[in-house]
Amino acid sequence: MKRLDYYYPSLGDSWALVALLLGGSLVFGLLLGIAKQFFISPVLESTTLSYLCSMVLPMLFIWIMAARRRREGMPAIAVNQPAFGELKGPRTFALAALAMLALTIVIDPLTSLMPMPELIKAVFEKVFLQTNLVDSIIATCILAPLLEELLCRGMIQRGIARNHSPRAAILWSAFIFALIHMNPWQAIPAFALGLLFGWIYYRTGCLWLTIFLHCLNNSLSTLLSRLIPDMGIDTGFIDLLTTGGYIALYAGAVALLVLSIWLLRKYLPKPDAQ
Repeated sequence: MKRLDYYYPSLGDSWALVALLLGGSLVFGLLLGIAKQFFISPVLESTTLSYLCSMVLPMLFIWIMAARRRREGMPAIAVNQPAFGELKGPRTFALAALAMLALTIVIDPLTSLMPMPELIKAVFEKVFLQTNLVDSIIATCILAPLLEELLCRGMIQRGIARNHSPRAAILWSAFIFALIHMNPWQAIPAFALGLLFGWIYYRTGCLWLTIFLHCLNNSLSTLLSRLIPDMGIDTGFIDLLTTGGYIALYAGAVALLVLSIWLLRKYLPKPDAQ
């Protein structure tokens, strides 16, 4: 990861990275579709292969640009430079995880109240229910957290923060994070989680922490979908609980979110003091 310290994308570069991701998804998706017409192979049906194909172009671009900037003698800005202050690492990871879990409950109504089209539902069901479990874990719980956090926080947020305010960098990286999910049922929670991940990355400088949070979020989604396959891919907490139970859960989540953010804000070092 140290080699990537030499590349920090500008605003224009961030659009180029998104274009490469979306273009790669389209081109390689078409190629895989054509290949499936001539070959019958489990490899061609792999969610992991499809995901890697979508990410290969932006990651290759990042690697090439980092190597070029290094040769040009550009200064390095660390992608990963953890600083936890008084909280130390384990307590920071635990508090951040609690904040993330609470936030998923707080934003649940935003997506639960939106009817999901059958086409989108079929895509989700294929990824979470019909894909081989190992394949699903590799794609959604390992590769997606690693590559998306490197792209959105480690590259885009770090690059925008060089010439803009931390707030602007966090907002922009969260927007890009939402955009690359390409549908509102993922984009809305992705934007909210992106704001939290971005703020945590800004305060800690630890990319591994946001990768951990992203992995935890995706792993819980995968686990629940496998353990309760009849629950429905678009089922939310509001659909599972009584009105009283849901109000109690929601109030508890709001309180936990506020408390965990307050503790992180109070005890994590300010970036200008690191």
